[in-house]
Amino acid sequence: MYLHKSKQRNGRVYLSIAENYRMDGKNKTRTVESLGYLDELEGEWDDPVSHFEEVCAERNARKAAAAQTVEVPMHPMRKIDMRAVNRKNVGCAVPLSVYDALGIEKALRNHTAGSRAGYDINAVMRLLVVERLLDPGSKLSAVANREGYFFKSDFTQDDAYRALDVLAAARDKVISAMNRSIEKGFGRDTRNVFYDVTNYYFECDPDELRRKGVSKESRPNPIVQMGLLQDADAVPITYRLFPGNTNDCQTMLPVLADMKRDLSLSTVTVVADKGLNSSANMAALVASGDGFVFSQSIRGTKSERALRARVLEDAGYEGNAEGTFKKKSWQGHKTVHLKAEDTASGRAEDVVLDAKYVAFWSAKYADRARFEREKTLARARELVENPGAYSRQTHFGAAKYVRGIDFDKDTGEILDAGKARELDLAAIEEDAAADGYYLIVTSRTGWTDDEIIDAYRGLWQIEESFRVAKSDIEARPVYVRTPAHIEAHFLTCYVALAILRLLQKICPGRPSAARITEDLGKVSCSRMADNWWLFDYRSELTQDLFDAVGLEHPTSCMTTAQIRSLAKRRR
Repeated sequence: MYLHKSKQRNGRVYLSIAENYRMDGKNKTRTVESLGYLDELEGEWDDPVSHFEEVCAERNARKAAAAQTVEVPMHPMRKIDMRAVNRKNVGCAVPLSVYDALGIEKALRNHTAGSRAGYDINAVMRLLVVERLLDPGSKLSAVANREGYFFKSDFTQDDAYRALDVLAAARDKVISAMNRSIEKGFGRDTRNVFYDVTNYYFECDPDELRRKGVSKESRPNPIVQMGLLQDADAVPITYRLFPGNTNDCQTMLPVLADMKRDLSLSTVTVVADKGLNSSANMAALVASGDGFVFSQSIRGTKSERALRARVLEDAGYEGNAEGTFKKKSWQGHKTVHLKAEDTASGRAEDVVLDAKYVAFWSAKYADRARFEREKTLARARELVENPGAYSRQTHFGAAKYVRGIDFDKDTGEILDAGKARELDLAAIEEDAAADGYYLIVTSRTGWTDDEIIDAYRGLWQIEESFRVAKSDIEARPVYVRTPAHIEAHFLTCYVALAILRLLQKICPGRPSAARITEDLGKVSCSRMADNWWLFDYRSELTQDLFDAVGLEHPTSCMTTAQIRSLAKRRR
């Protein structure tokens, strides 16, 4: 490798690291790393040329050393030490590189300054986050697995559980530090921000935080609500936990206030689904100078019959040549009714907002709606045929297609199982007529139809974040009990999710979260002899991930010291 200096047409000198290689019997040259313009680099180094020539020399020395043959003493008859951990993961170096760049350690140090905890709070956090990414489980299992990595984790099980109280208290500081670091080091796209709510169920009795509410999974268990806000790149901005009986609509404004404080934003446009489309939210956003892009229900809304009719009528639509998509829009107003508790005067009042409506139909969405309704209809037929065997929890959503069905409001059980019941054909037909149609209402009246539709379609990324949190990093089940420990658990999940999203952002091809965690989990090594370790896995993805964070991928055979210094060697 050598330092290549290229004079550009503008007269400036561009630096890069290059190397020679042979292909098809010919000598060729390729760029290993682009460095930048010399005059800009002089702002970071007194003599950039000398600095990067030394970098090239160091890399060449490492490459030459790696190419040398070494003799590793092997004793085939030696028994495996059952007390030692003979296989360790090194793929964790990638997410830990991102973790270290997020400013979390400094935030925790500042939070615990002056305390005498007797353990390293950041070491606990790093382990919990790594385990959440590569081997999610309980806090007990995380501590038990700490010897499976090369980084230090000098703390006890009791220390780890005591640390949860500290992490919960440091939540705001950690998230603020992360936001500053992401904006500075990775870039932040806040043209639109996306908000949604999910919940997590607990197999326990209700308490102050874990309350009975509307479960997204139609379970009767107590739940905790989580509101999540993320940017246009699907990178989380902040989150907040709410008691399980909190209405989705009531969660948005507090989370938004957290974000605007952390990012020092004057105005934003919030994109959310119809579950957040409340009068109070719309009025508050407009009053604060912010904007909204909300979906508007056209199914079964008696108060919006005129809107539904306008969406379903053919007049005004413009479609594509294939006949798979059409759209139309119109300027208008949105009258929102505010309750007394939502107004400065303390009196209920109506507020008229300038609004733009965009309706569109998609053949793909129509097919999906028909598929989902058929599943619901199958459950509705079960209710008709054998009502006593089912409940609201087991057949959530199916009851709207059944006449003569009543549920106990407390237990969810069907009342009067002997009563005659039948499918509500009118309700089925009404829903079918709306298949594939969507209506969006926005306060951004100057935006084009395509801008509004594109913003709305970005919601799939926050839905994916919830899926990743629940499946890939297994935020549930939650193996802790107190509110503080629950908060700390979800904080570690939030940090893990942010790291995954950032890795997706900087890695070519935006690999899935599942592929990232699976492949990094395979970058492990086995002890050969004494301090020598053997690696047996490398893929294009792991190479891309190591490259993305500026780390060198492990070679086939390395010493303990070489592995521990791996994360310190940046390109």
